[in-house]
Amino acid sequence: MHSLAMAKIKDEKQYKAMMERIDQLFFETDENTPADDCRLQELDLLSALVEEYEQEHLRPVKD
Repeated sequence: MHSLAMAKIKDEKQYKAMMERIDQLFFETDENTPADDCRLQELDLLSALVEEYEQEHLRPVKD
């Protein structure tokens, strides 16, 4: 498994790197991948971090 800093995404460079890793993991896993597979767990974690980053930085703020 890749070494990961499991903190908030700090900048666009980290965001893009995580998106690339998510793409890679997406094609390495499928609906038959066991829930305890480290790739699937990594995919879930990275997806949550990316979602948090997108909510804070990429979605328009509503007044």
